[in-house]
Amino acid sequence: MAWLQTLYLVLMLLENLSHILVEQRAIASKHLKRYVIVDCYLPKNIATPTEISLLVINDGQSLDEMPFAPVLNELLTSGQIEPLFCVGIHCNKDRRDEYGTANVLDYEGRGKKASAHQAFIVEELIPFLHQQYKIEAFKRKAIAGFSLGGLSAIDTAWNYPDVFSTIGVFSGSLWWRMKDLNDEYDDHQH
Repeated sequence: MAWLQTLYLVLMLLENLSHILVEQRAIASKHLKRYVIVDCYLPKNIATPTEISLLVINDGQSLDEMPFAPVLNELLTSGQIEPLFCVGIHCNKDRRDEYGTANVLDYEGRGKKASAHQAFIVEELIPFLHQQYKIEAFKRKAIAGFSLGGLSAIDTAWNYPDVFSTIGVFSGSLWWRMKDLNDEYDDHQH
C-alpha cells in the first residue's frame, strides 16, 4: 500500500511542474559495477543548452522528501534562479562505502568505493548527460550532498577541482576519521 501512496504523490507533484521535466534513468557503471539510478530535473524551454549549469546531488533518492521538484519549479518559475540542470544520484546498500573520502578510509574501513563513486560522476555520469541531453558544455558545475553525501561532495570537488567550481554541504558528516573515539582519539592530534 505504501508504494501506491508514493506513486500518487509522485504523479501529483509531476502534474504541477510547469517549468521542469523530471526523468529517472539507470546508468550502467563500470566503476561501481552496478546500475546507478539518477533523477534528472531539466528546465523546459532552454534556448541553448550551453546556458545551463549543472548541480549533482548525492542521495538523490531522498530529494522527494524535501519536496525538491516543486521547490526547484517555483524558483525557476519566479526567475529567482538561472536555468539549472539538477541530477540526484541514488545510493544503494553500499552507501557508506561509496561515500566518504577517496584516499582515506574511516576507522571501520568504510569509504573503499569512494574513488569509484567519484569516477562514476566524472567519467560516466557527466558524459552521459552531455550525450543524452545534447548539452555540449555546462556553464558551471556544482556538487552537493547531505550528511555523508556532503562529505562525499567535498572530497569529490577537492579531487576534481577542474570539474566542480561550487560545493554544497548540508549537515555534513565531518566526523570521518581514521581512529575510533574509543581508541585513544585526541582532537588535538587529528
